[in-house]
Amino acid sequence: MHWKLTHTDDGLIIDNEGGKTLGYDPNAGIQIIEQDGFAFKDLDGSGYIEPFEDWRLPISLRVRDFSTRFGLWQENRKLYYSKGTMDLSDDILAIMEMFRKEDMQKYIDPQWDDIEYLNENDIIMVLLLMFDASDDHSKDGYLASIIVQSMHLGVFENIVYSIWKAIRRFVNKESQQNMEKLEKAA
Repeated sequence: MHWKLTHTDDGLIIDNEGGKTLGYDPNAGIQIIEQDGFAFKDLDGSGYIEPFEDWRLPISLRVRDFSTRFGLWQENRKLYYSKGTMDLSDDILAIMEMFRKEDMQKYIDPQWDDIEYLNENDIIMVLLLMFDASDDHSKDGYLASIIVQSMHLGVFENIVYSIWKAIRRFVNKESQQNMEKLEKAA
């Protein structure tokens, strides 16, 4: 086994040795699956590690799998899914533009990822990155599971406020962490 569950001030984290550290909230209804000695979140409750749940894979492949699996796509700054559409607010668009310029590069491997595709699907990418978050965003894993369930039920647009609030929190936290690193390096 290459992982351990650790209690922190912010909650629980899964520390995958040589891999990704994941935030975890056992009350969120998300199970942990072990494969090859590593831990993964089973966000869709399938009992298997789907490509979108596998943090070892390139982010563009994960976004494609998530989009295909749940019939979710992004176009003209709108999110579409099989049963509806969600408009992106101006403040979310501004935050995503800031995220794209400042933080997105740390998640992309230019050797494996389709950067143009990720730029066109940045909101979906952020949703997946929220699933993986290791800091005080671990509660967003619960929101991630609600997002997945709401798409199946056809009520995705009914939770849009919660989605935008979580995206805003995630992107602002990432930007703040990068600013702190730059200040320490100076």
